[in-house]
Amino acid sequence: MKLTKSKVLISMGLVFLLCAVLAKDVRPNILVLISDDQNMDSIGAYGSEYATPHIDRLAQEGVLHTRAYTTATLCVPTRFSCLTGAYPSRSTNSILGPLAKQPSIRNGTAFRPDEKTIAQVLRQAGYYTGATGKWHNDLDLKDLWEKIPKNADPRSPQIIANLKTIQDELRVRLDAYGFDYAECLTGENLDHFPSELEHHNIEYTVKGAVDFLDQVPEDKPFFLWTAFTTTHGPHEPIDSGDVRNTPVGFAEEHLGLMPDRSSYIDKSDKWRSVVKEMVLWMDGGIGVILDKLEAQGQLDNTLIIFLSDQQNAGKASPYERGANIPFIARWPGTIEPGTRSETLLDVTDMAATFIDISGNQPLSGMQIDGLSVVPVWRGQSDTLKTSILTESGFAKGIITKDFKYIAIRYNEEALNRGFKPPRSGGIREHIENNSFEILWEKGPFGQPRDNIGGIVDRDQLYDLRKDPGETQNLAQNQDYQEVLKFMQSHLRDYVQAIGRPFGEFSDTLN
Repeated sequence: MKLTKSKVLISMGLVFLLCAVLAKDVRPNILVLISDDQNMDSIGAYGSEYATPHIDRLAQEGVLHTRAYTTATLCVPTRFSCLTGAYPSRSTNSILGPLAKQPSIRNGTAFRPDEKTIAQVLRQAGYYTGATGKWHNDLDLKDLWEKIPKNADPRSPQIIANLKTIQDELRVRLDAYGFDYAECLTGENLDHFPSELEHHNIEYTVKGAVDFLDQVPEDKPFFLWTAFTTTHGPHEPIDSGDVRNTPVGFAEEHLGLMPDRSSYIDKSDKWRSVVKEMVLWMDGGIGVILDKLEAQGQLDNTLIIFLSDQQNAGKASPYERGANIPFIARWPGTIEPGTRSETLLDVTDMAATFIDISGNQPLSGMQIDGLSVVPVWRGQSDTLKTSILTESGFAKGIITKDFKYIAIRYNEEALNRGFKPPRSGGIREHIENNSFEILWEKGPFGQPRDNIGGIVDRDQLYDLRKDPGETQNLAQNQDYQEVLKFMQSHLRDYVQAIGRPFGEFSDTLN
């Protein structure tokens, strides 16, 4: 049969269409929603008294993890681990120094200029990569911030120009870290900003996410890191500041994406709960992002992870109320809806999971300490790791299914400066004895906190089955000596694998 020219063109078009369909990238998009200092009990799915419908939806349609941990209970080192896949003490930046040194793991775990990140891996694998919201991994912008006084007018053209200079510098850096897109950034904590800008602005962060989703090339999956500033301080009513004030000064382009802030204020409450308002406002912003994905037909082809960098109740400590974090994942077709998981995992596992999904390999020089969570989500296994490492100041914690071990070992620099660390005693006891300030100046956990509780014993062992609040130190209990040795062996393995000194755990056993 002789084909006409039009039939030939139609046939060729069908062939090209079939090839395009076959060549379509079927890997899932990846969306990370990370909150700041958020306690588990402020989320409906974890038992909060107030509803967080959009975060709760992710749990209802995905998996709610109850034994997920951060690698360090401070903003910067946690984000370091999320984005590099490595433990904070692997960082060799100018603050933490070379591996031969034992530093205090504090908020100094910023990126080196040549840092290798998961965004670079995903970009190399063909993902379109983006970041919006709080960026807290570059801490050397002092010269730029000094040009912006605390009483600066956010409408001033010069102040706006200076604030945009910080955004421009961050964009350059984030491009080097692997992000194709970096907009609506909040550089560092809000206390760096002029007083009028020292307020949360969820809608501005949401604009960054929505604009990114509008720019994703049709032929690429995406990776988007969306970092909210809530529920970190300032703890204040959400309508305290003018919502038109943003990290780049006075602006209105983001308005209209969300309902008025008053809709997140419960007028029936006798007293306004500022944390509740902050969480509900953030939850509303997450709803806007989910709606955008649904409108684009991308919601069910997106792995969504919601987590907090640490719990505020135990921030700057290795205790459960700081290190055990909210962690929810939704991925239709892979994760069974309504799942609850007690599998041990930590934030380094995110990078390993994303690499697994992308089909790529870690870049040369990367140290991926995590494991892919995909087999757990597929129901192929309920075990990922037998132990978890968390680091904070001069303390390291080992977490297993049943126990927690905490070791406090001060470095030689602190000891040589005349600091005599307390060998035992509750933190409250040291407050009452007026020794709290010196305790925390070179203290065990890395940052002054007056609401943590806990003890400062050199060795601490807790039976999490019987004592989830970690109130009874069993390290000297003769019935638990074998458990203590077992937990110490786990810590020794981690310390020696990383290579930094940490007391006697650095020594190789004969």
